[in-house]
Amino acid sequence: MLSDEQLIRAADPAAELFHLAEEITKGPEHRLPDGFSFRDKDGTHRDHVRLQWWNADARSWRDIAISVPVLADLPDAPLPGSLVAQTYPAHERPVFFGHYWLNGDPVLQGPNALCLDYSAGKDGPLVTYELHPGEMMLSPDRVWVHAIPV
Repeated sequence: MLSDEQLIRAADPAAELFHLAEEITKGPEHRLPDGFSFRDKDGTHRDHVRLQWWNADARSWRDIAISVPVLADLPDAPLPGSLVAQTYPAHERPVFFGHYWLNGDPVLQGPNALCLDYSAGKDGPLVTYELHPGEMMLSPDRVWVHAIPV
């Protein structure tokens, strides 16, 4: 739990706590190589991409980017080793996350990674997972989609 003083610092873009809170809630971003940029879904010009930090198989910018409408706008070049090293290893314990507002049918993001955020706060379903004790690999058979009553 954050103190009142920490909450105030977390809302100040000049404070380090603000940037830490941004990364924890929205996920990490990384600057694209020089000369590359894209327009997001709202038409905003961007030179940083949100990363699929759970994608340990990512080898190119197109593999690791999320929320980029036209992947061809990104370089089809190898990722820097330092960026690959920051991905969540596929052999680690399962991780569940949100704040990505995905759509479509829920799918596993990796053998041990699942985004549960399918826009339930708007008009999407509530997504849950039935985790068994000691489980290290996730199964699509235990992803549950719940309609939200209106």
